[in-house]
Amino acid sequence: MSKVILVTGASGGLGKSIAEQLTEDGHIVYGAARSQASSQVSYHQVVMDVTSESDIRKAVETIVREHGRIDVLVNNAGLGIAGPLEVLARADTEAVINTNILGVLLTCQAVLPHMRRQKAGVIINISSIGSEMGLPYRSVYSASKAAVDRLTESLRMEMKPFGIRACIVQPGDINTNINRNRLTSELADSEAYGKSFARTNRLMNDGVRKGMDPVKAARLISSIISSNRVKKLYRMGTFSERLSVVLKKILPAPMFEKLISNHYQV
Repeated sequence: MSKVILVTGASGGLGKSIAEQLTEDGHIVYGAARSQASSQVSYHQVVMDVTSESDIRKAVETIVREHGRIDVLVNNAGLGIAGPLEVLARADTEAVINTNILGVLLTCQAVLPHMRRQKAGVIINISSIGSEMGLPYRSVYSASKAAVDRLTESLRMEMKPFGIRACIVQPGDINTNINRNRLTSELADSEAYGKSFARTNRLMNDGVRKGMDPVKAARLISSIISSNRVKKLYRMGTFSERLSVVLKKILPAPMFEKLISNHYQV
């Protein structure tokens, strides 16, 4: 059965792949972004900044007015940030928190009244394997995605009586444009952190360039939407990315921290 779906952060990368895949599956898809895509796309475009309550409200009202319902929300919009915690700019930190946490919260709040009236709905929040651990020079990013995980866990329990299902998707590195859009500390080349951060940043960027095809993640989203049972958590990535979550649970903290530090050459 065709569903009415809103995908945030759909201007490119993973969001665009998700919107295209779900459209191909026969769903009615609205891809939200701060500006419309420069090229022709297969899905409906809606201009929406996830940090703007008025933008979100207008977008959701438009969808409900045109179709009478909204069945699925995919919270994909996100912003990366890298740099030593000591020198992270407050403006950059607030931008990440507003996008990655508040944006998810506000968009959920906008669709939930409609889903409650329908007594049905699916909310898929895109997190990250990085939410499961603090990563060097990605403190705020890891923290923001951990917040998304906890928010979603609470939402699942609150919405279950209304027939609304929520889940977390934790991908590892995906080959998208996040490298180009990631906020990076201007002081990262300081005497204290410069060489260390340069090594780690290079490894982060290489990981994304070698990451999984976003189409693979989009197909997972498609399978979740078509499933009768929505699990709390879906994790996908390389063997080493998935193994890191297990190792954190079983290794002593100093040993795990050394493992991560060595990997990122801190």
